[in-house]
Amino acid sequence: MYQQQNYSTDTTSSEEIDLIELVKKLWAQRIFILKVAGIAAIVGLIVAFSIPREFTTTVKMAPEGINTTKGGGMADLAALAGFDLGSSNNWEGINLTLYPDVIMSTPFMVELSQIPVQGMEMDSTLTFYDYIDTQISSPWWSYIFRFPIKAIGWITSIGKEDESEPSTINPYALSKKQSDVLEDIKNRISIAVDKKTGVITASATTQDPVVTATVADSMVNKLQEYIYKYRTEKAVRDLEFTQTMFDEAKQNYHEAQRKWAEAYDANRNIAKQSAQVDLTRLQNEQQLAFGVYNQMAQQLESAKIKVQEQTPCVTIIEPASIPVKKSNTSKLVILIGFIFLGGCIAIGKILLPDFLGKKSVATETSQAK
Repeated sequence: MYQQQNYSTDTTSSEEIDLIELVKKLWAQRIFILKVAGIAAIVGLIVAFSIPREFTTTVKMAPEGINTTKGGGMADLAALAGFDLGSSNNWEGINLTLYPDVIMSTPFMVELSQIPVQGMEMDSTLTFYDYIDTQISSPWWSYIFRFPIKAIGWITSIGKEDESEPSTINPYALSKKQSDVLEDIKNRISIAVDKKTGVITASATTQDPVVTATVADSMVNKLQEYIYKYRTEKAVRDLEFTQTMFDEAKQNYHEAQRKWAEAYDANRNIAKQSAQVDLTRLQNEQQLAFGVYNQMAQQLESAKIKVQEQTPCVTIIEPASIPVKKSNTSKLVILIGFIFLGGCIAIGKILLPDFLGKKSVATETSQAK
């Protein structure tokens, strides 16, 4: 018992002595640690000032949904309790969860890439596609990483005819350059849907605050157009069909009315029974055409009302605004991170040999026993 207590006391004292020795060793190498931290600080400053500024604008919108819930009030009570009975809900038109897929689709990207933008330091207006292609800057190390790929592409293209870049963008036949630019645009926008509240959060990120706000606003406007289209598509088709039938019924009624009037004027003073039969037949046709015309007029008004009912009301909770602060990591955070990393590397270089040496000695001792 006494030996165990003595052994534990010696072990504790040796650990304290080892900790003191480590601190002394680090203090003796403080100049080296400061040098490494200083070099890391210089590298951190170079990296921090090489990263272009990024600005992000966020827009929040809440589209109105027609909810035909079979459960009625039970679904509302379940929602208050934290349960989602979404399986019993039927949202007319496109589902909320499909909006991110709509925005990230190639036709939407192509349409968004053609909006006009003009940044704070731009002399003229460009399309968003041309802005991404010509105005976006990258850190210097990205060119180093991309150089081997470009060199391989240049070597493989020797002896081949240069393909001319198409002047227009075909969503179904994109060139390599167009695909890369659209992919960059796709990486700079995002959209998220809150399934409980139905709030849609859309954001855009570029290197110019004015361009960022323009893109975010245009993205929301185009999404509103898509919402209107999907929600009212069937009602609009029904309205167009009803309008066509109404125009045809109106024309038939006017034609039947004209024929009856001409026959009446021609046979007004004639007492023949055959003439009276013709007038009666034409009058019946006129009344029948009027009945169809009147019915189609009522259906046309009902179709117009249905389109108005199906048109969603989209509320912009937070509109697009020009951001004031940049959204990427600040230079100070990058500098502190590099200094911390440099200090850890220096401390590791000092303590790692002793740690490995002690570990090897302990292994040899255990093997000797």
